[in-house]
Amino acid sequence: MLKFTKPALAAAALALLLSGCSAAASTSSTGQAPATAPKGLATSGKLTLCIDPEYAPLEYYANGSSGDIVGFDADAARALAKHWGVDAKFEVTTFDGLMPGLQTRRCDAIFGGLYMSKARLDVADASAVMNAGPAILAAPGSAGNYKTSLDLCGHSVAAQSASANAARITALKDECKKAGKDEPKLTEYPKTAETVLAVLNGKSEALIETNVAAAYMAAQNEGKLAVAPGVFPADTTFGVFTRKNDPLSPAIAQALKELHQDGTLGKIAKDNKLDATIVDVP
Repeated sequence: MLKFTKPALAAAALALLLSGCSAAASTSSTGQAPATAPKGLATSGKLTLCIDPEYAPLEYYANGSSGDIVGFDADAARALAKHWGVDAKFEVTTFDGLMPGLQTRRCDAIFGGLYMSKARLDVADASAVMNAGPAILAAPGSAGNYKTSLDLCGHSVAAQSASANAARITALKDECKKAGKDEPKLTEYPKTAETVLAVLNGKSEALIETNVAAAYMAAQNEGKLAVAPGVFPADTTFGVFTRKNDPLSPAIAQALKELHQDGTLGKIAKDNKLDATIVDVP
């Protein structure tokens, strides 16, 4: 029977302890040594994110109204927390409560599908994470017919009422006229779900929606709807917001860059049925 002296047992225990520490610190979501979590987190040991889980496929409840929050933003936030070796904590709020929640330190950052608009950048910092813009959805057999915006001339297009996407089709009417083509026939609906039904029921030949929502609609209606890629260029950027001049701002920007470069964010996009090429962290 083997016997160990007290010094030997102490040395063995120390080795196990060090081994355990090493194992915990040797892996991360990226497969690389994790970066050190920055100081100043709202809750020590946690990265707290303000989020409004009502925008699939970026952030939404897995079962519709409660439970786990899933989607690109939620998964990217978890990857960022893991990259720093801390836990992710979500503070659920309404869309209007996102920015006030950040400013009152209820959270460290917003992963919320927010455009990097001038008004928001006047009061907060933001790190770019995704390019967004209008996209066209149509039946799989006809989606390939739409390669440029002028290919929509003379066709019926559904859009949500008073949306920027509806305005884009309205503006296209003049472009079609100048090109000697018929105007697109725009029909507006109060809800985006109604634009989907318009195409599925044959009332409209295509619908226009933001690219991230269009990808989700296509995934939910596989075999019935398909995205026509590249019809419109991306014209806006989603960002991860932090407080103005907060030390967390450069730390999050650097971490997102690392997660983009090692493919983590691209994989998360694919897992959420998004085109990985729209992920862009300059």
